[in-house]
Amino acid sequence: MNRRLAWAALLPLAGLLELGAHAWITARAVQPEEWAAVRAPFEGLHQPGDVVVVSPAWAEPHARRVLGDAHFGLAEVARSGVETAPRAIEIGLRGARSEELAGFREIARREAGPFVVRELENPAERASVFGEEPRELCRWDARAIALTGGLGGHPTFPRARFTCPSGEFFGVGQTVIADERFRPRHCIWAHPPREGERVVRFERVPLGERVVIDHGMYWMIERNLTGAPVEIAVRVDGEEVGRLVHVDGDGWSRGEVPLGRHARAEAATVDFAVHSRDVAHRHYCVRADTR
Repeated sequence: MNRRLAWAALLPLAGLLELGAHAWITARAVQPEEWAAVRAPFEGLHQPGDVVVVSPAWAEPHARRVLGDAHFGLAEVARSGVETAPRAIEIGLRGARSEELAGFREIARREAGPFVVRELENPAERASVFGEEPRELCRWDARAIALTGGLGGHPTFPRARFTCPSGEFFGVGQTVIADERFRPRHCIWAHPPREGERVVRFERVPLGERVVIDHGMYWMIERNLTGAPVEIAVRVDGEEVGRLVHVDGDGWSRGEVPLGRHARAEAATVDFAVHSRDVAHRHYCVRADTR
């Protein structure tokens, strides 16, 4: 009997808790009129052809009401994926993020009340990876399985990377290697392929006077001094403008390639072609910019 009385006494408390939760949720909910705040930051970032993604997805009708159906055509709303979209605008409610945009790179963001509007760029549309002799196309995968070699193994292969049919070691993606002083170096993993060369291509690159390249090998491998040299050639719009050679023992090193007649080009296609006569344990990693 006492137990029944105790439970009965708790019922009013449960009711108060439920009422309080309802009041909290109601107060937190974004009201329809608040969505008008999205328009200004959206129009400041949006360009024709951008895919518009609303996060969470259930909030999309609110954005459509404010922005108009012109930004939510059939091809965009019923898309099979965003892999081939060069750019995207994400409207996030209270910090929400879309998983399908996980591999995109943030260019700019604007905040307005409970909304964050982000301008995003698809790395796969500005870069491509392939091999020559024979040609091997590699696929951008923003949801690959992250792999780490563990103690003494290969550097981490990140979730978002180019995967190649020839195997995980021959993919391309950002990672961190240890140099000759065991300092971390952020770079692009670009193991040379078994045949020909691995080509990493960047489209629409604004150029300076030269390309500055920092490159090296994972030191746990390079320190044996037994591997073949690795060459990296730089090509602009199909023309080779220079190349560098990395020899075991060089450690993390820097080289420069003058751009000659291509200097100051507003938008060029730049290829980095990596090759080695013997690809055994060629844990090559490179970073580059134009200055």
